[in-house]
Amino acid sequence: MLVLQILLGGGLTLAIVGFLYSRHLARVFGEKGSNATPAQLLNDGVDYVPTKTSIVFAHHFASIAGAGPIVGPVIGIAFGWLPAVLWIVGGALLAGAVHDYSATFVSVRERGRSIAVIARQTLGVPAFLLFVLLLIVLMVLVTAMFLILSTTALTSVYSAEKLRLEPGQTTFSVDENGNALIGGIATMSVIIITATAPLMGWLYLIRKVPVIWCSLLAMVICAISVWMGLLFPVRMPTEVAFLPAIGASSSGQVLWMVSIALYCLLAAGLPVWIFLQSRDFLNVHILYVGIAVLMVSLVVVSFQGTPIDFPAFRGWSVEMPTAGGPQSYFIWPFMFITIACGACSGFHSLCATGTTSKQVCPERAARTVGFYAMLLESFLAVCVVGAVLAGLSFADYSKLMLTVTPGTQPNPVLTFAIAVGEVVHRALGLPMAFGVVFGMLLLEGFIITTLDTAVRLARYLLEELWGTLFARFDVFAERHRREQIALTKADAELDPTGAAGIETSISVPAHRTVRHPIVTTGIFRLLLRVLNHSWFNTTVVVLLMLMMAFTGYVNALWQLFGAGNQLLAGLSLLIVSTWLLMHGRSVFYTLIPSILMLVTTLTTLVQSIPIYTANKQYPLLVFDYCIIILTGLILVQTAIRFSSGGFRSVLARPVLGGSP
Repeated sequence: MLVLQILLGGGLTLAIVGFLYSRHLARVFGEKGSNATPAQLLNDGVDYVPTKTSIVFAHHFASIAGAGPIVGPVIGIAFGWLPAVLWIVGGALLAGAVHDYSATFVSVRERGRSIAVIARQTLGVPAFLLFVLLLIVLMVLVTAMFLILSTTALTSVYSAEKLRLEPGQTTFSVDENGNALIGGIATMSVIIITATAPLMGWLYLIRKVPVIWCSLLAMVICAISVWMGLLFPVRMPTEVAFLPAIGASSSGQVLWMVSIALYCLLAAGLPVWIFLQSRDFLNVHILYVGIAVLMVSLVVVSFQGTPIDFPAFRGWSVEMPTAGGPQSYFIWPFMFITIACGACSGFHSLCATGTTSKQVCPERAARTVGFYAMLLESFLAVCVVGAVLAGLSFADYSKLMLTVTPGTQPNPVLTFAIAVGEVVHRALGLPMAFGVVFGMLLLEGFIITTLDTAVRLARYLLEELWGTLFARFDVFAERHRREQIALTKADAELDPTGAAGIETSISVPAHRTVRHPIVTTGIFRLLLRVLNHSWFNTTVVVLLMLMMAFTGYVNALWQLFGAGNQLLAGLSLLIVSTWLLMHGRSVFYTLIPSILMLVTTLTTLVQSIPIYTANKQYPLLVFDYCIIILTGLILVQTAIRFSSGGFRSVLARPVLGGSP
């Protein structure tokens, strides 16, 4: 009954405490149901799109969940299941959900601006530039990590004998080495869902088909995609030759990376409803069903009295494999940054302020989407812990995650899939192979929906960077002028009396409003036009993602990703705290978790330097140093901003929309 106790204890705590705490935060933040939102004010049919809350929730949840609430707990329970569960539940309530809701809320009040732009207005231009550079570095890590995990999932094979497949069965394809092509089933499902996404977006957004009918159609499409995956699993050859004249070739895994990167290029550059939002809406039905089936299976297995031999606590430090051999890690800070997305994730602030805040309406939907999507993700992380406990012995877990042979890596993707396969088999009587496929589909669905969102968000960051650096030149000044006109016109049409105005401190930032822009010509003008183009910025992000993905070792890259991700959460909470202070509100609920996250992550980054040096992982070492230096400079700029009185000048500005 241990697993049932974990599920009930974690689930009820998240639901009850989360409901009460979120209502309290809404009062602290000054939530107003009558406020117009950026989606209504700036509706352009591309990025700003008023969308029903259920659809935005699906998009947001699918985007933020990713591999984090699955891979993080699978690695983190190496310290024992008890500290993992305590951090997941406690971290989500006190830090993660607060972070997500506050970021969404502030962005909605600030015209759908990203967390980076809000940093520019609250902390100043120097801090903004440093913050954007840091975000771009972190987004490269996020996308590279998820690209590796996505490719791993799509190419995974597992022994047909261990999957208990009968000789001569025809349901699953088996290669010449006796391995079932588990990943190929997920691949076909991903292809079909992606191909039908534009149709779904056209139905619910253009044709205004009711959401319930779209959901029913989405479930049918998802079921067909899985069925087609069983019939026609996709497998990339181990090695593919190209340009025969020079004898060039590439591995199948590399080609998968390139293929997924090309999809991300399209999804991030096209209007949000064509792939990004609509694909998330389709795929989230697999995720919802997956979470429900996993939860039911765990309850059934609990009543069956499945013995659990996984230790509750293994000690304050454990040995884990790295590229250079086993390495000892202490529970703090390592576990707290490893279980990132299930407890607190800075990446969520990018989703919340990058795409979600441009779609939500009314304003209270920011709480529904921001706070409760985080709690659902945390409950998923609790279910993942339960699945590993019920589905694997500690010896099996150790073989997959703690003791790897030379030339191989820990495989949290396969570990989770095998655990789910065993649990579903025991609970529902389905063949283990079906359960493993189910787990792989669940994981791949989370990864790919986060990956395409992350690339789009990174594109936004590059555009903000260029827009600030080159604001005084005519190419960018004209764009900012049109933006200001659109804002003014939208306000006049939707709120002519000012009675229901948005409380905000941002229109178009003053330093980007240029009365007499510098006229450019020739090559320099062409360069600025290129930098101002969304497809160029998307391509840069995709290329950086591929470059980093080719150098990553799973455990080491996940550690750096987790530290950077939690560091971003701390900085985002710091920015939100500054905004709340500007508007005369309590910062206690956001500032305390901000400090804890900053201390934890900076400790991790400093401790990682000798490990990357000893293992000669120089790309990771460079990224580690970049993150530490940029963070230090941001904190210095923040201190200068406060001490110089710049913050007081911001406080003195009148606030559009009246008093809090």
